[in-house]
Amino acid sequence: MPRRRKLCCGIPRLSRRTRVFIYLVVFTVILCAVFAGAFLIAGLVRSDLGKIIDNAAQGKNGVALLGHAYNVDIPSRQAQVSWLILGCGSFAATAGTYNSKYCGRLNTAADFYFDGASTPNTSYDPDTSLLHEVDNDNLFYVQATVEGQTDHLLEVTAWYGQDQQYAYPFDIYYLDTYFQALDPSTNATIPTLFVRIADATNNLEPKLVHNDNIRTVKAIIGNATSAFGVQYMFHRTVLSQLFVMVLFVVNWLLTAVVVYIAVSAYDGMPLSEGVLILPLSVVLTIPALRALWVGAPAFGLLLDSCGTFLQMVLVSLASIYLVVNVGLRRPQAAADAVVATRAAEDHEKEAGVPLLPDFN
Repeated sequence: MPRRRKLCCGIPRLSRRTRVFIYLVVFTVILCAVFAGAFLIAGLVRSDLGKIIDNAAQGKNGVALLGHAYNVDIPSRQAQVSWLILGCGSFAATAGTYNSKYCGRLNTAADFYFDGASTPNTSYDPDTSLLHEVDNDNLFYVQATVEGQTDHLLEVTAWYGQDQQYAYPFDIYYLDTYFQALDPSTNATIPTLFVRIADATNNLEPKLVHNDNIRTVKAIIGNATSAFGVQYMFHRTVLSQLFVMVLFVVNWLLTAVVVYIAVSAYDGMPLSEGVLILPLSVVLTIPALRALWVGAPAFGLLLDSCGTFLQMVLVSLASIYLVVNVGLRRPQAAADAVVATRAAEDHEKEAGVPLLPDFN
């Protein structure tokens, strides 16, 4: 009996199967670490709000809005945004909000009118919004007192004559809005420096397209015609796009395996009945993986027309062929073999040839 080879330290050499398994585990762990690290680093870069605020303020004086789009409803083309009210330069009561050097809580009262509203969508008063601790008079921060929530409509456009969602997961949506920041006592315009939406939500990531000071032809409130307009584009996050495309490729790989088995059976390769389980399971697996697409709309997307639909058709046709040619022909072949054996035995009896004993 051959001895198992040992390493220099006396540990038995691992089998090839074990080594391959260990290599796969190590590769999977490294791959997970690389992906997790890349997305975490990208998130940390985007989450440096202090730097984002200071770069947008550029050391100027005025009011600013930092938004969080906490709900983006694609079917109804609506977005809900929570705006944090900031004051920068001489308009800042205190600096240091989100580690900003120039911006903090606004030190003057302001009314905010969005999209031509005749009444303020949100109001801010430092006398009631800036809270102080009784013992040491330090500011006590309550975000609800320095923020306002608004609803916005997304642009409704077509993508090559189709709904915007048809391009999923590479569909994009635009949010356009403008607002006026007015002093409630005089209706004078308060200068606005910037508007930023800070983070992603519903697997949609915002990207600033354009923002600038604008004016209306006719004053909406008092004599104020100055306003501030902003346009944002929402697109699927890189992680969700990558996840969807990986599942899309996996479905095509499963389809290719089933088609290859059907072609092999057509070419005369002997196959057992057990191989029929695979195409039937793939028929169920493809829609199950399609359901895992992040935030996917209903069936009928571009990826469905060149993916799910064709995959289901090919796998179903291959399954039918395998069932007919493998599942049904084998019992018939076995029955034909039994008939041929009995005919040979009858022929031998008639010819007087002694039959060989059956040891089975």
